[in-house]
Amino acid sequence: MNEQKFTDMAGQFMRMALDSWRARNRTFAVLHAGMGCEHVLKALLTHYDPLLISDKADRAHRFHVLGFGDQPSVKPLTEARTIGIADAFKDATVFMRGAMPVTLQQFTPVMESRNGIAHFAYHDKQAEETIVSTALRVADAVRAELDVEAGDFWGDYKAVFTDLSQVAAMPAPAGPADRENIEDAAEKLALDERARTHAMVSAAVTTAVEAASWKSATRPDAHQEDVARTALNAALITALRTAGAQARQIATQLLGEYEVVPLPVRPDDCPTDPDTAQRAHTAVTVKVIIASGVMAGLVDTQYLDPDLAIIPSLNELDATGWLRSSQTRGEHVWWRDCPACGYAGNVYGDLDATPCLCEEWEEECEHPGNVVDVGIVESFSCPFCGLALSSPEEIATSGIESRTEAPNPAEFW
Repeated sequence: MNEQKFTDMAGQFMRMALDSWRARNRTFAVLHAGMGCEHVLKALLTHYDPLLISDKADRAHRFHVLGFGDQPSVKPLTEARTIGIADAFKDATVFMRGAMPVTLQQFTPVMESRNGIAHFAYHDKQAEETIVSTALRVADAVRAELDVEAGDFWGDYKAVFTDLSQVAAMPAPAGPADRENIEDAAEKLALDERARTHAMVSAAVTTAVEAASWKSATRPDAHQEDVARTALNAALITALRTAGAQARQIATQLLGEYEVVPLPVRPDDCPTDPDTAQRAHTAVTVKVIIASGVMAGLVDTQYLDPDLAIIPSLNELDATGWLRSSQTRGEHVWWRDCPACGYAGNVYGDLDATPCLCEEWEEECEHPGNVVDVGIVESFSCPFCGLALSSPEEIATSGIESRTEAPNPAEFW
């Protein structure tokens, strides 16, 4: 990826964001804006030196940039790692020489939306406008720094992109008049999944309580507590896995109907093209929206049926990790936070854990499992809400990283 390619893709994503805002697809507007910002920031860095976007632990990208990508010992470009949006913003700020219009703290919501937290914008209408406006300001400031013509970058939105109310007032982009947009369809399905999950969990927990009471008079109290807890945990796990599987199936069917998936297969040495990146972005958004209905249904169960004491069981499931897999075909499985519900989901791929070196100079290690990198993540599956990401493009779009960086508070200035 060179400066021109990053710039072209950035402009395309920012125009997609404005198209979505104009069509009142707020979630897509937020996520497209985040993607556009990442690309325009990397365009600025590659303007000075393409090596600036190489991940500090990656050699493959460096070799490709230097012209040695055809050597047998070098990984293909698709497996090369570049820096994330946070590092891209911080490094780009240096080259902007004080002209970056926002701070890292102000830019953080944009980064979060880029990293797949669709429900952050989905539930907070005021945050949606703030996030998109911030992204537009950053993108235009970097565009100007790169000396790219405003008309080339913003297209038909050149005169209005600074005012989202004017963008919203524009006629909706042309499209099939007899078909609702995919975001609206996903939101409706998420509401249906929310209601179904509530009913499913309520029925499962009620049945577990009833089953645990059978022959309870013949058991010692300690044994009865174990029986009741085991029955409730099993009921919750069964209900969640059933609801999650249903959410996956619904999302896959919707994406197939709109011809978003399956994504085209790319050669190993070929980077993702703009159309595939946009489709992956749409796929992740739809999957996250629908999967979030499972969590919402679970929350509804607790608030609408307070007599069903499920919180202790959920805490136990979370603390023990029983929902997660720990072994698959003899290989260890690592975890990353789910973009839809926040639970620790399983990641799969060419996983080769790299231990951290914190013991050599730190009293306490903040890397989960004392691991700094788990290898190449190719797919993700959440056992809590059912979210499944099945391609490298979806993994990249969702922001699920293989690396586990210990937080550095000094960086959040």
